[in-house]
Amino acid sequence: MTTAENGGSIFISYAWGAGFKKKEWVRQGIVASLNWKHDVFWDRDTIALGELVERTIGKALAKRPLLVLCLCDQDYLEAAQRIGSGLHEELRLLAKIADEPGVRIVPLILESGCAERLPAPLIGRLYLNLQPLHSLNLDIGMTILGVADELSQAQLQSDINDRLAVFHLRQRALGYLRQRPMTIWGSGRNHEVTVKPDDAAPYLLKPPQWMWESSSWNYLLEDDEPTFCPTKGRWHWEYVQISTEMRPLGTAVVSAFFPQLTGKREQGLLNTGGTLLASRFFRMVDIREPFTFDADDLVNHLIRDHEGLDVMKQLLNAAEATSDNPTDSNTIARQSTNDAVDHQAYK
Repeated sequence: MTTAENGGSIFISYAWGAGFKKKEWVRQGIVASLNWKHDVFWDRDTIALGELVERTIGKALAKRPLLVLCLCDQDYLEAAQRIGSGLHEELRLLAKIADEPGVRIVPLILESGCAERLPAPLIGRLYLNLQPLHSLNLDIGMTILGVADELSQAQLQSDINDRLAVFHLRQRALGYLRQRPMTIWGSGRNHEVTVKPDDAAPYLLKPPQWMWESSSWNYLLEDDEPTFCPTKGRWHWEYVQISTEMRPLGTAVVSAFFPQLTGKREQGLLNTGGTLLASRFFRMVDIREPFTFDADDLVNHLIRDHEGLDVMKQLLNAAEATSDNPTDSNTIARQSTNDAVDHQAYK
């Protein structure tokens, strides 16, 4: 089965603009997302030296079914009005087939102000506004693949909204966490895990007080094994399928990034976040290998799906709600180094 038989033909209509390399992003940003499934015509790669441009374009436009993707930015609008330009001629050919069966023309809006100035034969056609993604340099290839796969308007817009939500939550999370930057390092030799704040002395990662008070954790925190002794800052990780034994480490790590969160509801969020980290990060590290883990790792591994996205959002909401607390966050963090001693008083 050929690509054309599998997914149909796609013609990418665009304008280069002033710089020759200005639209090179189209290859990786769009063509690479489509050509594994579709027969894609993009003149930069499709027209060979010595070929007649108009004839080659005409052959591409004669294929059926045909999806024409028009990358509408300011360069496109200007070239469309310029008599004698390649795009002006391309649109003339496109106008001849615009209403034929099996032809679908979709304007893709990349810059603001373009939707109101579309040239014929794009005028009046339902367009997809990709400007919110494109302006943030977010990949639009998979969204355009959804266009090729004939996803509905609602599905496409939902995908765009989800990606924007992930982007903004990522920025919000990193902005918050980088106020108190730190790296967590695990030794593959002795399994000691060290927290290294940028503005304070390093210390061993030990269970926060709330874990000692929790029936979910307190029964195992005094274990003393070669790779697991939380009271001594020693935690277990291993490359295995099941992540259960890494959940204590995952939870302690999440708590280290949010030391001020200790309430019952917040503990549930920390536990869920720790379970996700255990499954997505710590069970992927060989028992003899070291690891480093920072704010970027925390965010990247949590917001990979809706569950982690929701956990991160709620953790940030809770943390930001306590930001007016007069207790300095660095003081809270340093207190965690004494938790292994403090829990004795609790017991």
